Amino acid sequence: MEALPPSSESGLKRDLKSLQSLGLKTQPSCAAKPRPRGPFLSSSATSHGNGASTVVPCDRRFKRGKGYRIGFNNGVPTDEEYFIKNIAGKHNPDIAVLLYPDDIPRGIKFMEDKEAMFRRLASEKLPPIKGLYKLTKWIDDRGLKRAAVTNAPKPNAELMISKLGLKDFFNVVILGSDCERAKPYPDPYLKALEVLKVSKDHTFVCEDSVSGIKAGVAAGMPVVGLTTRNPESVLMEANPTILIKDYEDPKLWEALEELDKRIGSSKTSA
Repeated sequence: MEALPPSSESGLKRDLKSLQSLGLKTQPSCAAKPRPRGPFLSSSATSHGNGASTVVPCDRRFKRGKGYRIGFNNGVPTDEEYFIKNIAGKHNPDIAVLLYPDDIPRGIKFMEDKEAMFRRLASEKLPPIKGLYKLTKWIDDRGLKRAAVTNAPKPNAELMISKLGLKDFFNVVILGSDCERAKPYPDPYLKALEVLKVSKDHTFVCEDSVSGIKAGVAAGMPVVGLTTRNPESVLMEANPTILIKDYEDPKLWEALEELDKRIGSSKTSA
């Protein structure tokens, strides 16, 4: 998540038009704003490992028949589409209730096993999303405040951030479990704004799940959606400001260059 400096209503409209002229997919309610002050990133929006490693354990266990034995989903096999729409990016306690509505303790145990498997896989290999370090340098060079906002359990979040060499990059890590409500509710992002003492009007979010995008939008911030693990058509339903394939996507850098230009012109006129 990144924070952006104040801009007038007319400036906001100009920003939206400039984004549209660049061919970016925009929603009027989340126009990108100039002069960033800080970014918020979902921990899953930093690496390829989170989504891939999480899908595999869930999918394998249900394919072995566990879903059928508990009567999950009325015996209909779960697939990747179901996972993306109903599970990806959500808080584990909520997923446990969804998967095991009649046996919550068993659902919690299932999620704990899944997360343990993820940590084993992630400790071996956790490749960053393409262009991640280019973006973190852009953020660092401008002295922006930043937070990692995630529904992942604390051990997972710490492992991912450490493995990617971002331990000293984030000013704060906000967990869904530390909030009254996790994503897709806005609470984690609102808490990050409060901790960093920045305005939602001067901040942008990077997310790769429907749940995360909905949370950022609900918190009133422009959201950069990544199609690294979920289909574009599904993510667009959550109303991101723009969609990019990774952090080297030209659309992202055209938008950031536009922000830099506005910062320069603003400083000149000040």
